Amino acid sequence: MADLSELQGEVLALRCALAALLHSLPLTYQFKVWPAFNHYSELVQDRLDDAGKTAFNHAVTRLAARRK
Repeated sequence: MADLSELQGEVLALRCALAALLHSLPLTYQFKVWPAFNHYSELVQDRLDDAGKTAFNHAVTRLAARRK
C-alpha cells in the first residue's frame, strides 16, 4: 500500500502531465481550460511540501511561457 508521500508524488506527476497535455491544445481551448486547471490545482497545492509546490509551479510556468 502506498504511503502519503508516494501518493503526493503521483498527484504531482499527474498534474504536470495534465499541464503538458493542456499546452498541446489549440489556443482557443487553452484560454478556457487553463483557468479551470489553475483553480483545481490550487485545491491540492496545500497538500504538497515546499519542494513539490516548487517543482509543480516551475513546470507549469515553463509551459505557460511557451504558450505566449
